[in-house]
Amino acid sequence: MKYTGRRILKAIGNRTGLTKLICTLLELEKAPRKGYPLKTDKMFGVFNDSYGNSIKLYTGLRDRLKPAWETMVNPVNTVIPIYSEAYRKQKMKNHLVALTRIENFLQTFSLSFVDKEILEIGVSDGSTAYAFATLGAKRVVGTDIAAYHINETPGGVVTEEAIASKNLELERVRDAFSQVVDKKAAKRVSFIEDNICNSTVASESVDVVVSWEVLEHISDPNQAFKEMARIVKPGGFVFHEYNPFFSADGGHSLCTLDFPWGHARLDDKDFERYYDEIRPNEKGVSLSFFRNNLNRMTLAHLKESVEQNGLRIVSIIPWYSAEDQAVLTNEMLQQCKNIHPTAELVDLIAPIVWLLCEKK
Repeated sequence: MKYTGRRILKAIGNRTGLTKLICTLLELEKAPRKGYPLKTDKMFGVFNDSYGNSIKLYTGLRDRLKPAWETMVNPVNTVIPIYSEAYRKQKMKNHLVALTRIENFLQTFSLSFVDKEILEIGVSDGSTAYAFATLGAKRVVGTDIAAYHINETPGGVVTEEAIASKNLELERVRDAFSQVVDKKAAKRVSFIEDNICNSTVASESVDVVVSWEVLEHISDPNQAFKEMARIVKPGGFVFHEYNPFFSADGGHSLCTLDFPWGHARLDDKDFERYYDEIRPNEKGVSLSFFRNNLNRMTLAHLKESVEQNGLRIVSIIPWYSAEDQAVLTNEMLQQCKNIHPTAELVDLIAPIVWLLCEKK
């Protein structure tokens, strides 16, 4: 698929808030991103942070990092839409291609999703849960937190009424995806509202815990891994693919700025002041997402959290971006480390990380 096609798929995902495994294969094989800022970009201003750095701001950069970011800041419709049957079928096919790739990776370690009881964290529209069942999982329980979706909605306020409304909306979308898979597979899938940091899922009740683009959003990774170790059966495994906060596009659509790694080079106060001065109309939803929906977990933190909480690391694969390294300067890296001391080069140049671990 050409790069333009990849951007279209990404834009669809960003627009609906449903970007999950549909983009897994695309992220791992995407064409080289043009260096940024481009020579054709115009500098439209300078932001002076609290540490004495004068940072140049460029037009066009944000569009390349997160195509269709504006649809997240100013969505046409805040309700998750139900797309056509043809779209849903194609999305399921994309999931199965990506899952087969990961299944091949797992088999290197004599592991598999097939015939397993799986807990998927952060399922959103539920399509990946149905893909697992189609692949051959024995049972799939998908979890999500309605408050997360509310926090990424402009003007969204987390109340009991809003949570109930969002869960009904998610149920409607998930039911639509159940209509495009085999009925027997669909019956093996269920969904619950659950926070993995304080989960209600029974101890040693599943063979696998898995997620896609979720780890970067968990409020307390250390507690989350402790819960995963409790929930998975002895001999079970945990697999996550995520988009780290410190990567070039790790601020996601709502928090990418007008200069490279902006979300990671500014502390909380400077980030808020940036929106006051540069993008005041976006401040509410972006600041809420920055503070409530993104953690600051480096690879060092990841390893520590896994190893201290009953899990053993089998493999960590940071999918390295040569294009991002070519853009990253020592000044940028040091600005980031000044705020986040454990951040290293690999944290900034790995847009995707795979984590595989087993229960000790």
